[in-house]
Amino acid sequence: MKHERTFTRDHLIVSDPEIRKQLQLAGLRFLYSRSRWLAHETKVMGLAIKNGTMTTAELDAKLEEMGALDLVYPELMRCE
Repeated sequence: MKHERTFTRDHLIVSDPEIRKQLQLAGLRFLYSRSRWLAHETKVMGLAIKNGTMTTAELDAKLEEMGALDLVYPELMRCE
């Protein structure tokens, strides 16, 4: 049985259900590891700002670098 893998613009199509399942599990493991890293980074930054070892300008720069400001500020502006 031949299993096809083709790329579309939006995602990878895999016809073999087992390969698809393995790719999905790998994707979940990746997201989980990234979320743990992000939680750790935010904890470190939170403690740094609380303890005064990081300035608010430095924190803004770090958040901007991580793309968080693009997500957070529109939400804050909507609350007004």
